[in-house]
Amino acid sequence: MASEKRADIPDEDLQLGLPLNRRSRLNKRWKETVDTTFADLICLLLCLNTGLCDSCAFNAWSCFLAMQTGNTIVLGLGASHQPLGAPNGWARSIVSIASFVIGAMTFARCTKALGARRRGTLFLSFSFQALLIIIAAVLIQTDVIQTQSGRAFTLDRPLLTCVPIALLAFQSAGSINSTRMLGFNEIPGVVLTSVYYDIASDAALFDGISKNAKRNRRIGGVVMLLTGAIVGGWLSRTEGGMALVLWLAAALKFCVGVGWLFWTPA
Repeated sequence: MASEKRADIPDEDLQLGLPLNRRSRLNKRWKETVDTTFADLICLLLCLNTGLCDSCAFNAWSCFLAMQTGNTIVLGLGASHQPLGAPNGWARSIVSIASFVIGAMTFARCTKALGARRRGTLFLSFSFQALLIIIAAVLIQTDVIQTQSGRAFTLDRPLLTCVPIALLAFQSAGSINSTRMLGFNEIPGVVLTSVYYDIASDAALFDGISKNAKRNRRIGGVVMLLTGAIVGGWLSRTEGGMALVLWLAAALKFCVGVGWLFWTPA
């Protein structure tokens, strides 16, 4: 009979008129744990993204978004009213450090609560990071923060410049959180000093490519971050300026987020 209830169809699917148990399958897929076998490639893309964002931010505001060691040095120099060419640099560094720390706390706790390696969690995390970059890009492209065709940055309104710095530093924490949650601590999501040491001190440094995966990831991370900085530097010299760099960074993060929806399950 048409009025009889199919035992294999959940009540909610019947109410929504979904064929069979498609809604249940989608929900199950959303909660799937992804396979991390090749997820280190995603982490290397995050290094590229870090290079893009930090290179243009340093050019614009003499502060970093992800590399908080540099910001800590700038903050220390502020006690002696230095560096001379970067007025209020210490204040921007404080904003970046604080936003990064808050971002790290937020991403770490939220991803753990939702399931750090779940397909849906990764999609939401990267989409949110992309959204923050987009907001910063819009502020800059509309000259709220930036003037003169996207090449000269307005530093006479320090409170306004702190807005994109806060947004971008917050999302940068999402990158290192992802590398940690996916289990690739050796990939430099934000800093390189310890990575350089780990590469140089590796007893198996000169082993074949297939014999030392961690070394390969460390070197790959350095190369990708450097590449991002080079690309970001050249793009910031174009008519699009910093906004163009941020649009590219946002596109990369959003594409990664969408990619998780089709990633192989564990």
